[in-house]
Amino acid sequence: MTTMKRVTLFVMHGDDDSEFNLVEAWFERWKDQVVIVDYSTGGWEHLWDVEATPEALAEIRSDWLCSSEWADADLS
Repeated sequence: MTTMKRVTLFVMHGDDDSEFNLVEAWFERWKDQVVIVDYSTGGWEHLWDVEATPEALAEIRSDWLCSSEWADADLS
């Protein structure tokens, strides 16, 4: 059994939606190893609380990670 880790992801989606599209592609690639627990948007801001396997998290860009009460402090 693989241990899931909790992370919060944050990207902006202003005039350029490339970051948002990359996150969506990551979700699609890892759909069997990622669970979206919560999602919110303020229009341009996108925030996801997710549980994911270490393998899926290895592909997360560090600039997408956001500190939150949901996220695990230690991702190792």
